Amino acid sequence: MLLGAYLIADPFKSLSVLAAATAIALLLSGAGELASAGESRAPWLSRVAGLAWIVAGLLALAWPGITLTALAIVAGAGLLIGGVTELRAAAEERGEERLLARVGGLAAVLAGLLALLWPGITILALAVILGIRTFLFGCAALVAATRPVRTPGSVVVRGGRVIATGTGSTPRPIRWTAALAALALALVGAGISVALHQSGPTHPGPFYAAPSPLPHGPPGTLIRYELIPHFYPGALTYRVLYKSTGFDGRPTAVSGLVVVPEGPAPRGGRKVIAFTHGTVGVASNCAPSLQHVGGGQPILGLGSFIAAGYVVAATDYEGLGTPAPAPYLIGRVEAMDALDSVRAAHHLRAAHAGLEFAIWGHSQGGQAALFTAELAPSYAPRLRLVGVAAGAPVPDLVNFFKVNIKTNVGKVLIAMALGSWEQLYGQARLEKVLTPSSQAAVTQIDRYCLYGREILTAIPTAALLNLSFLHSPPWTREPWRMIAAENTPGMAPIGVPILITQGGADQIVPPRVTERLVRRLCARGEDVQERVYPSVGHLEAGIVVAPDVAAWIAERFAGRPAPSSCPA
Repeated sequence: MLLGAYLIADPFKSLSVLAAATAIALLLSGAGELASAGESRAPWLSRVAGLAWIVAGLLALAWPGITLTALAIVAGAGLLIGGVTELRAAAEERGEERLLARVGGLAAVLAGLLALLWPGITILALAVILGIRTFLFGCAALVAATRPVRTPGSVVVRGGRVIATGTGSTPRPIRWTAALAALALALVGAGISVALHQSGPTHPGPFYAAPSPLPHGPPGTLIRYELIPHFYPGALTYRVLYKSTGFDGRPTAVSGLVVVPEGPAPRGGRKVIAFTHGTVGVASNCAPSLQHVGGGQPILGLGSFIAAGYVVAATDYEGLGTPAPAPYLIGRVEAMDALDSVRAAHHLRAAHAGLEFAIWGHSQGGQAALFTAELAPSYAPRLRLVGVAAGAPVPDLVNFFKVNIKTNVGKVLIAMALGSWEQLYGQARLEKVLTPSSQAAVTQIDRYCLYGREILTAIPTAALLNLSFLHSPPWTREPWRMIAAENTPGMAPIGVPILITQGGADQIVPPRVTERLVRRLCARGEDVQERVYPSVGHLEAGIVVAPDVAAWIAERFAGRPAPSSCPA
């Protein structure tokens, strides 16, 4: 009974704790089925169900690196078998007992099917349903042990249900409440799972498949493009696939968007905004150029930029859209992808893009924007950078990880970084620093996208992710420490005006961390202005500051002196 209450009250355990609690609940349910099999009118079916539940429980308990998906499948199979048993037993009952058994059996079958069809979405609902069943089993056993019985054998516990066989009575209100609660939870879970499953991100299609070999030409060469109708009013939007330089230094294909204002271009061409997006995930189908399918708007401040007559070049980054591993928080690769998106806009005749450009990005995009500004003079010397705006840029990565290690959102970001770095850096192996359950959770999180409704599918894993280290946090050891250091922005000259925007209530990139970055940039002799927006958190800050960023960029294109927050 206490175990059931434990699962119901707080299913957001670490994965290892939830797996152990779920396994014990399965074992207790199996034991209940076997104990009551002799009283059943179909004892063989009860014994089969009991053995199946016990096997599922032992499997969940003995699997050291069990994933959320595997745990949901194991628990779902147990619920499905137990539910079928209850429905079969209901046929042998009469009156209210038959109806009660059907409700309980239907709830278990529905939850089991839900887990088998969409295991990654339903594990927390399963934990609650198993908690309800285990709590009921405990209540039933307690009633059977303490309730006065008028004739021998009048109260029987069968599979967590109290059944009257003689003149004894049963606590039906408790049983009805539990059965209806389990059914309601299963129905709600089914509705949410169907909605999320149908509204997930679009999988990249043939457009994102790069030809082999890649066409001749320098970085920024267009491979293909297509018009996206009705993307934004007053603009023509093109999905583009272009050449860039990959993490390994070899030519690779990268996708993105180029948004062009309607109407004639000014003499000398349109000015360009290189937009570097924030965290959306590291799976291929998380590409921002796919977001418009679900109604999302992946470019912060797009309306202001289109109204000003700018072309917006928005890279997806390598590995988003295209199949290569995504280099999450790897600044050099993000920078090359962004600069080559500006070059790709020049190759798109309808854009009429000039050589002047500015950079704008928030969060991960803020880090990418600073790296893009650092790399621009050497990687794309023909382009003329006038300024860079970075919103809550991910700063010193070691401090960033320390700040975020205990929050759900922070654990998701760290998991994505660790998973990405393992794929790209040869010596950065997860098994050397993480426990098996943590490795499994990192792998699971790397499949999710963090925008639209799809972000809800990451909540169970994020809530259960308990990053347990074998020895010490990865960023205190090599090669992780070296990777974090080389992807910390502000270590190389930039040489153009910099705007840093920061939400005063940001919990992910706290103001004190950004302030240290600003001081470091000022000490290097950069021209930096910092603007802090009180009571604004991390996620909404990009939207809140976008109009001010557009106005600041307009001043840079006009050649006016940039204000500075640095000491004289």
